Amino acid sequence: MTEAPAETGQKPFEPRTYFAMALDPIHVGTGGYRLGRVDNTIAREPGTNVPKIPGSSISGVTRTYTAMAVQSSDPANEKKMKFQTIRENGVVDSCAGKGARDGEGHCGKAYCEVCVPFGFSKKNSSIQGLAQFFDARILFFPVYSMLGPVWITSPTVLASFGIECSVEPEKFSAVTSTTITALNFGWLMLEKGSATPLDPNILDQLKLEGQPGFNSIQPIIKDKIYILPDNLFSQVINDNLEVRTSVAIDPATGAAESGALFTYEAIPRATIMWFDVVYNDPKYFRVDSNEIKKNDKELADIDWLETNVKLGLKFMESLGVGGMNTRGMGRLKVFI
Repeated sequence: MTEAPAETGQKPFEPRTYFAMALDPIHVGTGGYRLGRVDNTIAREPGTNVPKIPGSSISGVTRTYTAMAVQSSDPANEKKMKFQTIRENGVVDSCAGKGARDGEGHCGKAYCEVCVPFGFSKKNSSIQGLAQFFDARILFFPVYSMLGPVWITSPTVLASFGIECSVEPEKFSAVTSTTITALNFGWLMLEKGSATPLDPNILDQLKLEGQPGFNSIQPIIKDKIYILPDNLFSQVINDNLEVRTSVAIDPATGAAESGALFTYEAIPRATIMWFDVVYNDPKYFRVDSNEIKKNDKELADIDWLETNVKLGLKFMESLGVGGMNTRGMGRLKVFI
């Protein structure tokens, strides 16, 4: 057996964790219709059946928003034409999306704020995205109760952050001490277990305490966090998703089209989620044998990658992620 290489002073990559809150219901569909409670279902974890936002969905919209942010910051600069450029011959260039003309529309430059973090593929040149996005998972899920809205989580979810806790089967545990002996989570009534309450500073342990943008909601949820068993956590979430009904309108009559009624589900607003992004150090990569630089003199680094990714993540608060954006869905506030 070969030994693992010794730790060096600098890693070739660095993971960063981001927290986010749904400002609107979020619908990331699975494509097509399905027989069941709703016609259009959302993406879920295969093992737990808990809804999620796929990393590809986050990466795709972030790339587009980063391109928009870079171009809008200096529209007169030819190097900044990242979102869309229409040449005199009608050819469209764009670093957003998969790139016009099957990727040939990407600039593919070693200094590009879009092509380098998110990757590109041209006929004679390509590079993987140096920012690797992972699925956004639910951390705290809002549920209606007789106390008003409360936020639920589970031992497995907290274990992802190194926080150990336990809860008795078919019962709940509270983050803070409470005299409540039973509480309903949607339609489900549970008794309080005898497990020791979690540290009330759990938000600090999760590094949510002091996160920009989280300060306004922190006092609201801090004392309303409840831990449910893992088997009930998924069940309660799926029973309390937002379900909407829509219908297509016939433009000739202005009335609903016959047979065009459909339903779809979404992760409700005020859901707290988290996702990871791994940034690969640009010094280990080349674009057409050229070193990756952030300007004419300085080599690019991990902070440069994250700065450009954050440009796109900020736009998600206004432009959204997933589908049904024209129906009041999709806005996700990333605490950065």
